[in-house]
Amino acid sequence: MAEHTRHRRRSGDEPFVRKAFTIVAVASGALLFWALSEICLLVFGSVLLALILRFVAEEFSAYAGMRQSWSLLMAGLVVLGLLVVAIFLFGTQLRGQFELLSSQLSSVEQTVTRYFDRTSAKDLLSGTSLGTLFAGALSWGTTAITVLTSFVLVIVGGIYMAVNPEVYRTGLIKLFPPEWHPEVGATLDAAARALRLWLGAQLVAMVLVGVMITAGALALGIPSALALGLIFGLTEFVPVIGPIVGAVPVLIVAVGQSWEMAVWALGLVVLIQQIESNLIMPIVSGKAVQLPPAVGLFAVIAMGVLFGPLGLVLGYPLAVVSDVAIRRLYVRQLLGEQVEIAGEDLDRRRYTPSTK
Repeated sequence: MAEHTRHRRRSGDEPFVRKAFTIVAVASGALLFWALSEICLLVFGSVLLALILRFVAEEFSAYAGMRQSWSLLMAGLVVLGLLVVAIFLFGTQLRGQFELLSSQLSSVEQTVTRYFDRTSAKDLLSGTSLGTLFAGALSWGTTAITVLTSFVLVIVGGIYMAVNPEVYRTGLIKLFPPEWHPEVGATLDAAARALRLWLGAQLVAMVLVGVMITAGALALGIPSALALGLIFGLTEFVPVIGPIVGAVPVLIVAVGQSWEMAVWALGLVVLIQQIESNLIMPIVSGKAVQLPPAVGLFAVIAMGVLFGPLGLVLGYPLAVVSDVAIRRLYVRQLLGEQVEIAGEDLDRRRYTPSTK
């Protein structure tokens, strides 16, 4: 009888022990993520690169009938070739323009810091969460070793993930209880589709906006037009905040010419942003992302404040992944509400046979 009572007590303690272990594991995982947040963000950057490489590889495989390994190799060579061609054609010109642009921006920084009696722009911006964020972005962006190291890690990690993504997907799913595996796997697939759609739309917008800024600057006679177009196109990767940041060098260089030129430059930036928001993005993305604009804005700022410059750069795609997970696991699965998920209709049309 006593043995039976002890057995029942142990059986009753098992759910409590399991829950306590789960809570400790989640808390430990959160602390580990916080301690290694920069590495985790670089891993996410590698995931984005792997998605791009896999997309290009699948297009090669579909249209050229290549095997998966060869199509992935061709995708890498195409991306690398485009970079080499761009550097070969515009490298020397860009270097001269960036040197001129850097001297102009440095001159403006000295003027502003002297006016506010500060030693540097970083001192001027420090004091608030947003100020600290932009000051950190300024110092991080000017540290060549940091940028180069991060870039290399993202490229190497992205190549490894693109070669065999199923290994990493399966490993991540196995971190969850077995009964969660189907839903976690489906959520990962949905997030990957949403990221693909967003990345494709964003890359097209970056190229078009960069070309328009370059052409507009050349037409207005603003110096360093190619460098300004490249900067503006790259900052377009960060929705909402990126175009504002990209407009600053354009306006500063224009002010250095004349106030009249600055007015024309401001009009150019506003016009291109209206074209991008109302014409380019609706056409190239459609319903690629279901994220409301205000949510995306504050998600980017929050990620930047929490995790620094990398969080600012990757804040929007992280918000896209979070949005898909919340819609699928919480709103649809737990609450039972019908909700649209980015890329779901496209995936259904692609894999559902026609009944006609």
